[in-house]
Amino acid sequence: MFAEPPKSDFDVHFRVGKIPVRVHPLFWLIAMVFGALAVRGSNTHVFVGMALWAAATFVSILVHELGHAIAAKLHGWPPRIVLYSMGGLAIYTPTRMSRRARILIAFAGPGAGFVLGALILVAVLLTGHSVPLPGLPLTIGSGEAFTAGGGRLELFVVFLLYVNIFWGLLNLAPIQPLDGGAIAKAVMDERRPQDAWQMTCKVGVATGAILAVAGFLVWNSTFLAIMFGMLAYNNWQMMQRG
Repeated sequence: MFAEPPKSDFDVHFRVGKIPVRVHPLFWLIAMVFGALAVRGSNTHVFVGMALWAAATFVSILVHELGHAIAAKLHGWPPRIVLYSMGGLAIYTPTRMSRRARILIAFAGPGAGFVLGALILVAVLLTGHSVPLPGLPLTIGSGEAFTAGGGRLELFVVFLLYVNIFWGLLNLAPIQPLDGGAIAKAVMDERRPQDAWQMTCKVGVATGAILAVAGFLVWNSTFLAIMFGMLAYNNWQMMQRG
């Protein structure tokens, strides 16, 4: 899941500036499955939901990986991007990395998503509407809810906010191999160099378990519960292997 997938004849290739991007076909397949699940039980046609979710995740995850890639490029390491499965990778070959560089590059991905999410929020607020943030008990603005129209544009915006803000926050959880896990490891290397990996994995197990319970009880999401449960178990396995 977190390794670069093999190349296929159905890969889509393009560049953003000088940064090469490859989109694996599994990215589209999983995006469409999630889109179908996202609109299940609503009035939105399933194929419309699939298309809107695939478009929202493509834009959002590309922006996320561009954040990592640009940060790596600024440090002198030419990157490339691969989108696949439920996410993507910004791949580069670092030379000696300082703790500061590791933290900046790890945070640049979610940070880029937060910037995109903020721009979308500002654009909606300028129309005089309020915006409920998906996954969070928070509404921005005081006008009529932007989602009240229930159209395709509103749904696309909700998907963009969900991926860039809610998923962005979850990605900062100190769990390996999420971006928050990379930041936690950089901090542990500085504070507890003698057992940094063990402590990072312990934090990952505890955080993953808490978020798994929250996924089931707070967000009513079996997917989040299973995903964070698997991540907690994965961190426990890595801790056992040392």
